[in-house]
Amino acid sequence: MIEDRAREDIAFIRRAIEEGGAYATARSPDMLVWGIAVALGYLGTYGFIRRWSPIAPNLLWAACLGLPWLFSLRRLAGRAVGTELPVRRPMAQALAMLWLGIGIFVTTLAVAAMWTGESREGWCEAVIAGAMGVGFFASSWLANLPWLRGVGVAWWVGELALFALRQQVEALPLAAALYLVLLAGPGYLLLRHRVRAE
Repeated sequence: MIEDRAREDIAFIRRAIEEGGAYATARSPDMLVWGIAVALGYLGTYGFIRRWSPIAPNLLWAACLGLPWLFSLRRLAGRAVGTELPVRRPMAQALAMLWLGIGIFVTTLAVAAMWTGESREGWCEAVIAGAMGVGFFASSWLANLPWLRGVGVAWWVGELALFALRQQVEALPLAAALYLVLLAGPGYLLLRHRVRAE
């Protein structure tokens, strides 16, 4: 009786870990889109400051934040028009809520910093990098993808570098590189794994 219960518990844990890994792989296009869009926002802002680009940063950031949100929320739009969404298992739901919470936090922080002019102080990018580190570090455990821990640690190192460069224009290309390498990069790797698994 106790052995049967232990086997059931182990099977439940195994299924939960597999669900987390499957969810992370399924959301890889979102990571890729967000990483590229935010990197373009930072590079566009850098180009505007250097007078290489005539596109105002506020307009650019509206697109670089708005379009990825539309992409990530596309499944909810399907629900609004009557398409049924699959029921998420507990681990996938935990990952979804973790990243939704981080997404809302970093977006509202970035918008508030831009709106109030605090983005010029340079601390916002470092705080967001720290939040990304938390997301990847926690996801590595929930999805049983140990290499994501390294991505989380790299975000924290990036946080320190961004904080050291605050109020300097060089922080913008560094932030762009972090998003390309540490968000779009893992998204690309997970997408390749997904394609090979299918």
